[in-house]
Amino acid sequence: MHCVIDIGSNTIRLAVYRVDSSGLHPILNNKRAAGLASYVDGKNCLSDRGVEKLISVLREFQSILEMLPNCPVYPFATASLRNIVNTQQVLQRVREETGLHIRVLSGYEEATLDYRGAVGSMDGGSGLMVDIGGGSTELVFFHDERILAAKSIPLGSLNLFSRFVSNLFPTKKELHAMEEEVRTTLLQSLPPAAEYVAQPLCGVGGTARAALTLYQNLEGEESGGVYERAFLKKVLHQADENPRKLLRRILKIAPDRVHTLVPGVLILHTVARVYGSRTILTSPHGVREGYLSLMLEREEEHHV
Repeated sequence: MHCVIDIGSNTIRLAVYRVDSSGLHPILNNKRAAGLASYVDGKNCLSDRGVEKLISVLREFQSILEMLPNCPVYPFATASLRNIVNTQQVLQRVREETGLHIRVLSGYEEATLDYRGAVGSMDGGSGLMVDIGGGSTELVFFHDERILAAKSIPLGSLNLFSRFVSNLFPTKKELHAMEEEVRTTLLQSLPPAAEYVAQPLCGVGGTARAALTLYQNLEGEESGGVYERAFLKKVLHQADENPRKLLRRILKIAPDRVHTLVPGVLILHTVARVYGSRTILTSPHGVREGYLSLMLEREEEHHV
């Protein structure tokens, strides 16, 4: 068995896999809503309370892993520790108090590992992979198992909520302001190009999975992980016109995302509009599987 610890801006997740010749098989998936982005101060430093929260969750996970002797652990962080200025101090303190050596992925590494985990096993084809996290969004255009472009933008569901939303759900004015921010950032960071094909859009991560669950709950049907972009527009319209009804649904299917799901859906919808995606396909895999497969590959090369 092998384990990864994924330290995100909103959640920290422990995932344990059984590994054999046929691939990675999930055994345990344990998540804690740590909200590390909310502990970042005005100097863009993770506060002492934030570091203590991180260490507390890691120690809790280590107590679980004590029941799995000889299980290698590969902890990594994304925008949660990438986008702060005291990254090295945080890593050192975590190392001293837990013994864990956390690898902080660059935006490009995160995007390509997302692709590796989510769509790298697809048989050819073209499309756009999107992973919306709490503090960043990763985009990868691919064609015939080849990455054409990969980019990480510093906009995620949690930091968008923190910057623009005054109550639990955004107002129409706040929705418009967020959409303009996302659209402008996308066009500056990764403008559409003739060789990019964004159909289908492959959604990765917690926001994408929660959006799919919301679709199944609202429409009352299983979709095989696929739905049309029009559904995302419907969610955003309901957030403005009937927020109480939408709130009840989100509390039912994803209570830990009650404040971040609408901003996350807005990012997903805006990406789909900017690049012309009509169909959303949701992958159950992503950066954790990509990172673990990379670590296993490097271990194998080391022992050859």
